[in-house]
Amino acid sequence: MIKIIPAVLARDAADAKAKLLHPGLRSVADIFQVDVLDRSMFDATCFADPQIISTWPDLPNIELHLMIHNPLPIINLWHSLIPSLKRVIIHAELARPLGAILERAEALGLEIGLALNPETSLDRIAHHLHHLDVVQIMGVHPGASGQSFIGEPILAKIRRCHELHPNLIIAVDGGVSLQTAKSLINAGASRLIAGSSLWSAANPAEVYTQLKAL
Repeated sequence: MIKIIPAVLARDAADAKAKLLHPGLRSVADIFQVDVLDRSMFDATCFADPQIISTWPDLPNIELHLMIHNPLPIINLWHSLIPSLKRVIIHAELARPLGAILERAEALGLEIGLALNPETSLDRIAHHLHHLDVVQIMGVHPGASGQSFIGEPILAKIRRCHELHPNLIIAVDGGVSLQTAKSLINAGASRLIAGSSLWSAANPAEVYTQLKAL
C-alpha cells in the first residue's frame, strides 16, 4: 500500500503549528514527518522544539527525520513529551556507532528507519537490517525544501534496494511531486515524503489526494 507522508520543515513555531495541525491534511494523512536540523550535519536549521509542540492539542502521529549528529538525546526528549511519536529516522552517515542508537529507539517501542543521502551506498544499511522498519532514500541533498529531484541515479538506487531487500519498506524524501511520484512508485517506493509539493499548493489536501491516487 502506498503511503503519502507530509513533511514538516518548519521555520518557526507558528509555521510548525500551521503544518502539523493543518485541518485539510489532518483529515487525510495518518502520520506527519517532522524534520530536525541543527547545522551539525547539514548547513541548515529548523524549528522542532518538543517542549513547545507538546503544548498543542490533538497532535497527529509523528515520525522524526533526524538530520543531526547526536540524535539520541532528541529521541529521548521527544519520546518523553510527545505520546504520538511513532517512528524515528536516523542518517546512516553518522560518525558514531549506529547500533546503540537503534537499540535505544527500539527499546522505547519506536519504529526505526535509516536515511541515505544521494551519494551513500545501500551497503550502509546491511548490518542494521534486523532493526529496520524502513529505509528512507533521499531524492535531494538534505537541508532545504523545494529542491528538484536528482533523477535516474535515485530511481536506480530504489530499484536496487527493492531487489536486494524486497520485504523492506522504501520511503523517498525530496523531490516528491505529481510529476515524479509515479516513477518512484514504479521503482519500488511505497512511502513518499511530500513537502513543498503540498505546502506550496493552494489546497494541500487536494494534492495529497492526487498523490495518493497514483
